[in-house]
Amino acid sequence: MKVSKIGIFSHILFQETIEIIDDLISVDGNSSISFFLNPELYDFLEKFNHKSISRFEKETLEGMDTDCIISIGGDGTILRVARTKPNIPILSINKGRKGVMTEIEPKNVKKNFERFINGQYKLEEHHRLEAIIEGKTIGSAINEVVITSVDLLKAIDFRVLIDNVLTTGSLADGIIISTAIGSTGHSLSSGGSIIDPILDNFEISWINSTNLAIRPLILSSSRKIKIRCATRINPLKIVIDGQISIEYEPPFEISFQLSKEKVKFYRYRPFMSRLRQHFTPEIQE
Repeated sequence: MKVSKIGIFSHILFQETIEIIDDLISVDGNSSISFFLNPELYDFLEKFNHKSISRFEKETLEGMDTDCIISIGGDGTILRVARTKPNIPILSINKGRKGVMTEIEPKNVKKNFERFINGQYKLEEHHRLEAIIEGKTIGSAINEVVITSVDLLKAIDFRVLIDNVLTTGSLADGIIISTAIGSTGHSLSSGGSIIDPILDNFEISWINSTNLAIRPLILSSSRKIKIRCATRINPLKIVIDGQISIEYEPPFEISFQLSKEKVKFYRYRPFMSRLRQHFTPEIQE
C-alpha cells in the first residue's frame, strides 16, 4: 500500500486536535504526502498560526479525492465520512464518547500512523444494508435502520416476515435492523447481541416491545427480510445511521437486503481487541 494523498476530516477543534495533526505530520518527515483538510479544521489551524500550515490544502469532504481519509472524532464522524465518500477507505482516530468503530487512540497516533504509511494495515470491507419500499431503494445503512414514530412513545404494530413467512411481531416503540458492524450501536443498547463483523449477518431488535418474550433475531444476509408497519399515528420515521431521517405514511412494507455498496476501513487491530478495549478495558493480557 502506497499513499500519496490523505484527507483529514474533523469537527473536533481543540488543542488536542493540533497535537494529533502534529503527530501525523512528524511521521511524514520527507513531506512525500499531500494532506487535505476540511475548511473548518484548516481555518482552526490557520487561526493559531500552525507551524506546518503550508503543508496543508483546504478541501471540502465532498471534494476530497484522496487515497484515504483520516477521521478524527467518534463513530458519527466515521459514518458521515463513509456516507459522503463511500469509495475511499477510512483510517479513524478516536475523539468520540465511545468510538467502537474507531481504530487509533490519540495517545498512539504517531506510532500507529507510522505503521500505516509503512503498509502494516489491512483493508477491511463491509457490505451495507439496503432498505427498499415499493420497489424503490430509500437508502443504505452502514450501521442500522431504525423505524419509530414521529410522536414519541406511540406504539407501532410491527410484523416481521422472513423468506415471506410471518415469523414474529409485536407492538413496540420502534424496531432496529442492523448490520454486523452496527450491532455495537443502537441495537446493543436495545438488548441486541454483538455480531462478529466478519459475518454478513443482520440483526433485528426491538425498542420497548409490549411482548416481554420477544427477543432479537440474528439472520443470514441471504434471507429475505420484510417488515410490515402499521399504526393509527401518522407518519412513521425511518432513520438511517442516525444521519438521514425519512417520514413515511403507514401502513407500509419495508424490505432489507445486502447492498452492493461497501464501507472500507484500514485496520491493524483485530475486532476482538477493539471489543475488549471498549467494553471490558479492565481485563489485561
